[in-house]
Amino acid sequence: MRRLLAALLGMVLLTSCSAGRDDDRPRVVVGAGSTTEQRVLAALTVLTLARAGLRAEVRDDLGGTVGLRREALAGGVDVFWDYTGAAWALGMGRQAPPSDPQASFERVRTADEDRGLTWLRPSSANATLALFVRTDDLPADERPNGLGWLGRQLGRSGRRLCADPDFIRRPGGLESLAAGYGMQLQRVNQTAVPARENEAIAEVAEGRCFAALATATSGRARRAGLVLVADHRAVFPAFIVSPVARTDRLEQDAELAAALDPLAQVLDTERLAALNARAETGEDPRDIARDFLDDVLPRARQ
Repeated sequence: MRRLLAALLGMVLLTSCSAGRDDDRPRVVVGAGSTTEQRVLAALTVLTLARAGLRAEVRDDLGGTVGLRREALAGGVDVFWDYTGAAWALGMGRQAPPSDPQASFERVRTADEDRGLTWLRPSSANATLALFVRTDDLPADERPNGLGWLGRQLGRSGRRLCADPDFIRRPGGLESLAAGYGMQLQRVNQTAVPARENEAIAEVAEGRCFAALATATSGRARRAGLVLVADHRAVFPAFIVSPVARTDRLEQDAELAAALDPLAQVLDTERLAALNARAETGEDPRDIARDFLDDVLPRARQ
């Protein structure tokens, strides 16, 4: 991940310009946060814009939702990818981010209209919280039961949950999960192991924990061969992945929104996780983006 960050620092991708386009028009500045996923999304955006005749460059390592929004509102970034639940709770300081994807998107879209930020067409990728187990530990006939099944397993001898310390202790974390799926909170709490996302994934992969808390689009979980346990009751809030643009930049480049529409249409949770998994091996996000767009977008347009 650090190698990817170093490779992307100061990255400027040269783009082809469509016939008759004004080359003096300023480049589109694409903001990227400090995660592997954010660097992948930025690379996808730059290449997508290039193929639409828009020159673009990346400003990366801008932190999380708060940092990205701050840069955009200050005029330092033209477009970036955000997460609806994060924007609502962290960026806007609101309570109770919705679990319904459409409601989650509409709330942030409406709230940002007066701030000069426009939420473009969202993808169907949902980078919400998720629990993962080893594939062999989830019986095929229990997959439809999702977290209901997992709730019956956690707390049993040797079946521990590895999760972020904040998730374990805050009221809206493990407590809400237990309430939503009828888990015995005290028993699960007693056996829960505080662990950051990457550590939690490793602990499950190596058999020291039964379940790991991570994001649904985690590339590391995918590479470790873990399987996501479905949240059928939608306890976790939606974190729909969507491009967000400065409204005044959209007025300058009307084609910006249209250029990103096809990308949003083909990005879903599974595909984004697969792209992240490639990036976790040290592959250049630009190569990952090129392969993806060459493979998926032509078929999506047919």
